[in-house]
Amino acid sequence: MRFLRLLDGLGCLRHVMLIGSWAELLYERAGLLEGFEPSIKTMDIDFLVRNMRRPVPEVQVAAEARGQGYLVESDRITDVTKLYSTEGLEIEFLIGKVGAGLEASLRTNLGVTAQSLRHMEVLARHMVTVPYEGMAVNIPAPEAYVVHKMVVNKERGRKQEKDAQAILRMWPFLDTGVLGEVIAGLTRKERSRVTSFLEAHGLRIS
Repeated sequence: MRFLRLLDGLGCLRHVMLIGSWAELLYERAGLLEGFEPSIKTMDIDFLVRNMRRPVPEVQVAAEARGQGYLVESDRITDVTKLYSTEGLEIEFLIGKVGAGLEASLRTNLGVTAQSLRHMEVLARHMVTVPYEGMAVNIPAPEAYVVHKMVVNKERGRKQEKDAQAILRMWPFLDTGVLGEVIAGLTRKERSRVTSFLEAHGLRIS
């Protein structure tokens, strides 16, 4: 993944977490889910910014990407930075929304403006770092990845069914003990959403 090299070269790969469907590729490559085969059908790559004030000093990811041939755009309404590779990949940065924050986006020390979303702590609390082509890449623990998809499933619109299928595909490979730990750390509202998803799809944590 060429963009990972760009981030690594800037010294900021450790300040982000690969959280979209492409994390499934690393679950397979790193051997986290023995026997699991990812099915990646999206050109979208999402990174979670771990701390908007890191690194110090600030780096300029968007400017570097533009210099390496990426198309860089800012949403006219939210100012969220989007990068497009020559291979057709769409890269976006996300950041957790906490408290009563109403901001749709936040400027970060990575030199990009990230989309601000709730429920990202589910992923941030359960990070694992895996080797990939000589780099150390942060991704969510598979169990947190799945639980987060359950929490936000009703908000996903046309992607709701695709995400549900991803959950069902990964389910047999998950550690039920870790699943229980992830769910225990959720808010009451988030746990309710997970329970509803499990019941609707006939899933049980034994």
